[in-house]
Amino acid sequence: MKDIIEEITDFFTQNNIPLFGIAKAASLESEPLGYRPSDMLASAQSVLCFGIPVPKGIFKCQERSEWMYWRAASIYYRKIDMVLMRACNIIEEKGEVAVPLYG
Repeated sequence: MKDIIEEITDFFTQNNIPLFGIAKAASLESEPLGYRPSDMLASAQSVLCFGIPVPKGIFKCQERSEWMYWRAASIYYRKIDMVLMRACNIIEEKGEVAVPLYG
C-alpha cells in the first residue's frame, strides 16, 4: 500500500500541482497566536503546503484587468478547495486527521 506522501505526490502530479512541501508542525509553533498548526488542530504533526502557478498575463492584462483577475481567482479557488479536500481525504484514509486551511 502506498504511503501518504507517495499518494499525495501522485495526486498532485495528476492535478498539475507542481509545487508542494511538507514541514513539521513544530517548526511553526513560534508563529503568532492563530497561525500555529496547533491552533487549528492540537494533534498536528505536519503541515502540507502547495502552490499553483498563475499565468503572468492575468496580472499584466490592461483591458478589463479587474474582471480578469477575479475570474482567474474564482477558478483557482475552486481548484484549491478540491485539492485540499482530496488531500485531507487521502491523509484520513490512512488513519490520520487533517484540516484544510486557506492562507
